[in-house]
Amino acid sequence: MTFIGNCSNIIDIPELLTLLEKQEPRARGNNQPDDIHDNPKVNELKQTWEDAGYDTENGVWWLDYSAPTDIAEKFSKFVGVKLLGGWITCVPPGFCVPWHYDITDDELDYLKMGQPVRYTCHLNEPSFGQAFMLENHVFYNEAQGNVYQWNDWQQWHGGINMGLESKFLYNFLGIIPHE
Repeated sequence: MTFIGNCSNIIDIPELLTLLEKQEPRARGNNQPDDIHDNPKVNELKQTWEDAGYDTENGVWWLDYSAPTDIAEKFSKFVGVKLLGGWITCVPPGFCVPWHYDITDDELDYLKMGQPVRYTCHLNEPSFGQAFMLENHVFYNEAQGNVYQWNDWQQWHGGINMGLESKFLYNFLGIIPHE
């Protein structure tokens, strides 16, 4: 990953976190009904977790929130790429998101447009027990608003929250158009 900078001066992160309290998140993991779809990669990944000993019925759980449009547009300008999408993940205390890569049914469409690029923004102020892992890097006690660009938009990653408050990350997917 490459450190891009801190976006706290362009995005009011405390206000964003307050807005999320009013939004209905999408529950993921723990065999949520909408978590399983026709993409066979999803079932392969779930089987990988079960083979490793994860309790996918009760122990793998997180929340997804929609990123407000104005935040996505500001962030797109901050990183200098065309917006494809953005979402916010929340890992409540006591849960983890096991080692995985994100699966999208839109992959071929993205590749036709250009080179997908992914960024992560740390939304919490540093808090004990909250960690994000990407390949061989562990991000712990990151400053609120720190932004990193991934080396590959489909890298393997995961997160854990053994702290006492929810952990939030903003995930941004952009595109560098073909010339």
